[in-house]
Amino acid sequence: MKNLTLFEIEKYLVRNNSTLARFAGMPYPDDDSLSSISNCLIHEELSYDVTNLQDELHSLLTSLTNEQRLVFDDIMKTVEGNEGGVFFVYSYGGTGKTFLWKTLSAAIRSKAEIVLNVASSGIASLLLSGGRTAHSRFHIPFNLTEDSVFQIKPQSDVANLLKETKLIIWDEASMVHKHAFEALDRTMKDIFNSGTSVNSDIPFRGKVIVFGGDFRQILPVVPNGDLVNLMEKVYENSSKLLHSQKANHDLF
Repeated sequence: MKNLTLFEIEKYLVRNNSTLARFAGMPYPDDDSLSSISNCLIHEELSYDVTNLQDELHSLLTSLTNEQRLVFDDIMKTVEGNEGGVFFVYSYGGTGKTFLWKTLSAAIRSKAEIVLNVASSGIASLLLSGGRTAHSRFHIPFNLTEDSVFQIKPQSDVANLLKETKLIIWDEASMVHKHAFEALDRTMKDIFNSGTSVNSDIPFRGKVIVFGGDFRQILPVVPNGDLVNLMEKVYENSSKLLHSQKANHDLF
């Protein structure tokens, strides 16, 4: 029972980029138990029922609007071509972004591949299949600066999960300071540069990332800031990301 409890605690810590080994004097589960959770993050993301998802995908595709299908095809073409690219899907609430995310997720997972669904708020993350908050998934620090990076070590389970990921969907991106996206870009470069000579100018190390949001809703919090200050801090004013953006889609 003691070893089983330690095993469950270690699984939870590993999922959050930590380990019992960091705590002096804490007992540790035996090696046989640990061998079964060799990167539980990847195992968790590959545990979806492929057959059920293929059936679900067929139903979802027939329900897409023309605008949604255009966006879906554009993103999937980029994913399947291993081109890498950054997309922003902009629309009012209730116009189908979440349905589009669900369809994209089913398309990726039905092929036994990994898509990471994150959102800037906890409530929004609950609407996503397998959703997590961006802060939880990427270990975003509380105090972001223009030079920030996330605390993800190149050989950690989170880093290896990112390496295996085909698509990242970040909902409610309009709520987050542009420094968070730029920090993710730097972090991905640190992870993928480890032991490689890949061109460091490729945004997000060639991963396909889809941001979604509505700039008429809640924007990043800027203490004592006016509207001009707020707009300076959003995704749309990150010249670095806009320069690398593959497409900007509107759903209305």
